[in-house]
Amino acid sequence: MTPLPLADKRTLTSNWSGSVDFSAADVEHPGTESAVIHHIARATAHGHSLRPIGAGHSFSPLCETDGTLLTLDNHRGLVKVDRATGDATFRAGTRLMEIGPALARHGRAMINMGDVDAQSIAGAISTGTHGMGHQMQGLAATVTGLRIALASGDVVWADKDTNPRLFEAARLSLGVIGIILEVRMATAPAFRLESRDENLPVDDAVAGFLQSSTQADHQEIFWFPGSTRATLHTMHRREAGARRSRPNRVSSFVSRELLANGVWEIMCRAGTRSPRVAPALADVASRFFPGAAVTDDSHTVFTAPRRVRFHEAEYAIAAEAFPEAFGKVRARIHREFRDVLFPLEIRRAAADDVWMSTCYDRDTIYIAAHTYHRRDGYAFQQAVQEELMEFDPRPHWGKMHWLDADYFARVYPRFDDFRTVRAEVDPKGIFLNDHTRTVLDV
Repeated sequence: MTPLPLADKRTLTSNWSGSVDFSAADVEHPGTESAVIHHIARATAHGHSLRPIGAGHSFSPLCETDGTLLTLDNHRGLVKVDRATGDATFRAGTRLMEIGPALARHGRAMINMGDVDAQSIAGAISTGTHGMGHQMQGLAATVTGLRIALASGDVVWADKDTNPRLFEAARLSLGVIGIILEVRMATAPAFRLESRDENLPVDDAVAGFLQSSTQADHQEIFWFPGSTRATLHTMHRREAGARRSRPNRVSSFVSRELLANGVWEIMCRAGTRSPRVAPALADVASRFFPGAAVTDDSHTVFTAPRRVRFHEAEYAIAAEAFPEAFGKVRARIHREFRDVLFPLEIRRAAADDVWMSTCYDRDTIYIAAHTYHRRDGYAFQQAVQEELMEFDPRPHWGKMHWLDADYFARVYPRFDDFRTVRAEVDPKGIFLNDHTRTVLDV
């Protein structure tokens, strides 16, 4: 197996963005189910918290604990692909970057992906990771079965027919139901993506998004605060045998690494040190942001290298509310945050039936607010949350938010069902931490 970033306690000091410092007494890397059960038994016996952690890409303090952090980076790999159904089973620590190539060898692909592939599959589904597309659901909605180690020490299987209530809670669990050991997920026949970017006035991009996003398989908007223009990023699904079209290696390196990461890092540092120049930098960035046209295997086109660190909050609202909601956010930015250099990212996703999904029973548009990781405080993300509150936003569980259980009970119809299952399978709360106690009112 390829070495991964989560190596030992010495390196596991914070999450990827630096927004959360870890203070765990122990960091454990079990490679077998029996080792996982041992650590659960030890946490139960000593009455301390045991929190699972994937790649550390969550911006919220979901994993922070003074007890034990348990990573499954030594429990990775493809278990099997069911040729009859197309379902694929992976060990929980398998990273998304490993899943695409593994499925491709079997003529399969992930149904949808976001633009980051560093996450573990268990961490991605447990926090509600999603991609984009008006007919596309989040990763948790593609899960068809789970193998889980419970607080009791029992290892159980859960799907729609076996332990169905446990399955509904565990496929997007915040890590509080148990330790996921294996994930079975639906896949698609291998396909390629044709990607095109268009630079256009932000007013046009926003006004047309509810319609244009239904005419593409995947579409999103990137808008730099302070700029009058936006990038409309559109992808269409093509047959697996479609002709590849990609810039040569030099052009790709210049675009994806030198400009999108190296030069972008320099611009972000400059804008942070001298906020007055940020609007001008944002205008320049908005003109150079569109990427080259590409057609290639899906898992290589969905994702892009993200080496410039940032903090992020993301909120899901009903799709029909988007034009009004964006107008309020844009006005607030114009008044107070013209020095924010990172773009707002706007994506669409389909309704699903996952209890704790931000898309539960609602056609959804996501508004994501990013800031460079060296920028002080989170006032920008808090302001975006404030402007969206009248639209009953559901925050991404792995990203920043400032909401509690009373609020979630109102906007998640199955919230109490989730809390009931959690209490049944972990009555002593060994999988909880301060953050999840607040979120769930435990």
